Amino acid sequence: MDWRRLAESKREALRTAIPSAWRLAESDIPPAARLKDVVSIVPQFLSPLELQITNSPPMVIIEEVQNLNWSALEVTRAFCHRAAIAHQLTNCLAEICFEAAEKRASELDTSLRITGRTTGPLHGLPISLKDRFHVSGLETACGYVSWLGSVKSAKDEGVLVQRLRQAGAIIIAKTNVPMSMLIAETVNNIVGSTINPYNRCLSAGGACGGEGALLALRGSPMGWGSDIAGSVRIPCGFNNIFGLRPSFGRISRSGMAQNLAGLPTGASVVGPMCADLTSLTAMVKWIISSNSWQDDHEVIDLPWNEERFTSTRNRICQPGKGNGTLVFGMMSCDGEVLPHPPVRRAMRMVKDALLQSGYEVLEWNPPPHSPAADVLFQILGSTAGEEVRKAIHASHEPPIPQLSELFGSGDMEPSPTSEFWKLCDMREAFRAQYHEYWKSTRELTACRRAVDGVILPTAAHAAPPEGTFKYHAYTAIPSTLDFTTGVVPVTFADCFIDNRDVNYQPLGARDRANWHLYHEDLFDGAPVGVQVMGQRLQEEKVLAMMEAVQNALQQYRMG
Repeated sequence: MDWRRLAESKREALRTAIPSAWRLAESDIPPAARLKDVVSIVPQFLSPLELQITNSPPMVIIEEVQNLNWSALEVTRAFCHRAAIAHQLTNCLAEICFEAAEKRASELDTSLRITGRTTGPLHGLPISLKDRFHVSGLETACGYVSWLGSVKSAKDEGVLVQRLRQAGAIIIAKTNVPMSMLIAETVNNIVGSTINPYNRCLSAGGACGGEGALLALRGSPMGWGSDIAGSVRIPCGFNNIFGLRPSFGRISRSGMAQNLAGLPTGASVVGPMCADLTSLTAMVKWIISSNSWQDDHEVIDLPWNEERFTSTRNRICQPGKGNGTLVFGMMSCDGEVLPHPPVRRAMRMVKDALLQSGYEVLEWNPPPHSPAADVLFQILGSTAGEEVRKAIHASHEPPIPQLSELFGSGDMEPSPTSEFWKLCDMREAFRAQYHEYWKSTRELTACRRAVDGVILPTAAHAAPPEGTFKYHAYTAIPSTLDFTTGVVPVTFADCFIDNRDVNYQPLGARDRANWHLYHEDLFDGAPVGVQVMGQRLQEEKVLAMMEAVQNALQQYRMG
């Protein structure tokens, strides 16, 4: 069958899965030229109770369901309704399972009513997943037409999905990804492009762009994605939400579709995404405490370290006291590509907020980032996109244009084994140099302690127009180092204050391309987030430092 008919059939299946009462009329969706920000129009399609439910943080939802103030069914139905609206506004879903979700919610309600006990700590919480996780009864296309038609079973599900089910969570949808899952934008020939809900002229990012857009519109209270060079962090920064890239081995990544199966270095990790930091932290604590290592050989037997989390939080500045003792490094530019004005303003805001709260802030001058990021992408491209090409050729669909930048337009040969291991050795050398630099900062700080965490941009720009994301080093470096890294929302691009410097002298070709991309009106309203980077396997510390940054920003905005 022609790939176009297969893709259209899938799109029609998605449309049909949305109840007719929830389908928006064409007149309900203004053109992007008239209304770029659709976050503001979502409430008009929901009931007061649906709004109350879907605007609540995940941990509040769980508490209300367990206290019998809301039923799991009405919570699930409210989020399914809002997810349906989000999809029609931004094209964010890849799989819809509203009917199955409502059935599961009814079962949970019946069980709680009869036994008086919850099914688990996440009883009644709707969740969404990037379309890379295998879920029973659903396909995992990952943006490939040739991967359509293969419905997964329970035996395909990984440890995370199994643990979520056992804890009482309810899967309502899987979210759109780019063809190959290796692109920092979200576009494929099946669902199409996922656009940014804050500015529909811009991308939602990738590879978890569908998840980012859905969570931004509160069509799901909690989502899970995967990150190999920024796939969780970029959409979080572009969609005004929190996210975490854990170190490899802390959270199970079993039961997922693979493009780079067996990659011995630079492999992807699984991370959560959420609009509420408290709930994000609780979710990480829950999954790390679930003993996943017993069922997944890749997971490290490293229990949640409450002492590390608490001791880091104890060093957070208290409002009005200015006594924060954490030490932050700050890298506003990596020396290769200077971020756009909205990103630079966000970095200044964070620096000023941290200083105002009494934290020490050190200028971060580590070994050069850009060459190391290039090494990571050479490692990721060492197979010459063999699996990607195979999937595309199987359906004869055209590759999305962004793939040619990764793998070229013609046939390529995989890297020789000796060259691959040389790249791995270069990566290890960079990690060693970075470790030494981090350790040396104790000689540079006033407190004579090494830096606790580093603040750096999520990207060299806010969410850009589709097809223009070119420079990945800002998120690639934490992946190269396998450092735990989170994203904290900061501000929004503002055409009146984020002025373009017409006299700017670019640092080089990459910087010139990025500088030419920026126009105040184009980026207006786009969210800007920053990364908070810790060292390897420091999930507890990074989450606490994200809280410190969030609190400092809140105090800073209050004056």
